[in-house]
Amino acid sequence: MMNYDEPRTILYVSHLKKYFELAGLVRKSKNFVKAVDDINFEVKEGETLGIVGETGCGKTTLGRAILNLIEPTDGDVYLDIPEEDLREIQALERKISQISEETGEIDKQELSHLKSDLHQFRKKYSLTEISTRKLKEYRKIMQPVFQDPFSSLDPRKLIKDSIAEPMKLLTDMTPEQIQDKALSLIMEIGLSEDHLYRFPHEFSGGQRQRLVIARAISIEPKLLVLDEPTSALDVSVQAQILNILKELQKSRNMTYIFISHHLSVIRMMSDRVGVMYLGKMAELAETEALFTDMLHPYTKALMSAIPIPEPNIKRERIVLEGEIPSPANPPKGCYFHSRCQVAMRNCGWSPRDMGESLRLMLDPYRNQEVQSLPNFAEILSDERENTLELVIEEGSKYDMEEVIRGLKALVEKEAARPKGVRFSAITEIVPGDDPNTIVIKMLEQSVPQLKEVRKGHFVSCLIYDYNYWEKEGKTGSGEDMSERSKVYPTAN
Repeated sequence: MMNYDEPRTILYVSHLKKYFELAGLVRKSKNFVKAVDDINFEVKEGETLGIVGETGCGKTTLGRAILNLIEPTDGDVYLDIPEEDLREIQALERKISQISEETGEIDKQELSHLKSDLHQFRKKYSLTEISTRKLKEYRKIMQPVFQDPFSSLDPRKLIKDSIAEPMKLLTDMTPEQIQDKALSLIMEIGLSEDHLYRFPHEFSGGQRQRLVIARAISIEPKLLVLDEPTSALDVSVQAQILNILKELQKSRNMTYIFISHHLSVIRMMSDRVGVMYLGKMAELAETEALFTDMLHPYTKALMSAIPIPEPNIKRERIVLEGEIPSPANPPKGCYFHSRCQVAMRNCGWSPRDMGESLRLMLDPYRNQEVQSLPNFAEILSDERENTLELVIEEGSKYDMEEVIRGLKALVEKEAARPKGVRFSAITEIVPGDDPNTIVIKMLEQSVPQLKEVRKGHFVSCLIYDYNYWEKEGKTGSGEDMSERSKVYPTAN
């Protein structure tokens, strides 16, 4: 039964993806930058959802894909649709997901029927599937506010014409009504009628951003996507703009998606916050829960960077090692595992993570036991097979069984070292097909999914994955998932 006291869901983003194609050296080869990779969330009417993350994590692309300013590669965006239909869509998606994840026999007829029913809803409501003409109707209820107010306004147009443009294109208002509306808006944002007859270059950065906001709300949208709306402004001006946005939201009951890298601004403006990393949603929770009791290791590192305005209080800073991986070639499994301080053996370690580590392991200055092993000419990685191959130098004399025993002992030694968890992902060391090769097999990687581990608190991390701990046989049912990171952390 529907709870009518709870605000209705106005925006539902389902499995949204945006991949940018890269030109390959070979004409037929295709590589993609996975800027937005399978994002899911919903936003209630009148709510502000903050989106944070490092530069290049896909925040801006997500905002533009939601507005259909760039065409998504896959997924759906449902905006302001009947609540009953939205719940039916979500129920169909859950059923399809459950059937797809089942092992053994799959009822293909049932699956086809469910997908057909979902497709009918997608054609009717999804912004990624509807016609261009119908999408234009949705432009009336969703508007962007971009980061740079200097490039958001046409330098050749008077302000009155810039503000009037959405009303002319998307409404049936008369010229007199448009003029009256423009005057009302300019007064509402703290400027005067005289400002309507000026050009953009005559305004400061803060005034221009006010004008951009006035233009965005001129057609009374229900959703505003605010992409770093204050980052190009002075601190004092930022506060003015944020206060205007709060007042406008309260008076008009608008819904905001607020994109920013400024954590203090996000905390001030947002009801809930989503943390993105490399195109994926790492954590999603109510603002205070996220800032005071964050669960994902990346969120913890991100929040530890916030300065505290109190010299006597010291916060432990979590410094992430390594560089952000390329979205054109993201890590396997969990995208964050190579920089994570509590990574586990199944988090995604693959041959490309192991090449340099194996070379270091086979350095006789690090491990004296290596002197009893033959020399290895090269280490070959096979990502597809999830294996590495050690090639023994020609002419070397050795006993294969002794070599494999020695390698296993070295792997166990390295796995016991700090940051050695990647070695625990090695499952087998066996002779290769070629007499002079040894094959190292890696554990199959697990892929974390965004799951609700506490009420309203969603995390994409294998630490909180029931399936993993049940397979490992290390936990009972009903245990609070938040305790698992305390009981079973594995330092890498």
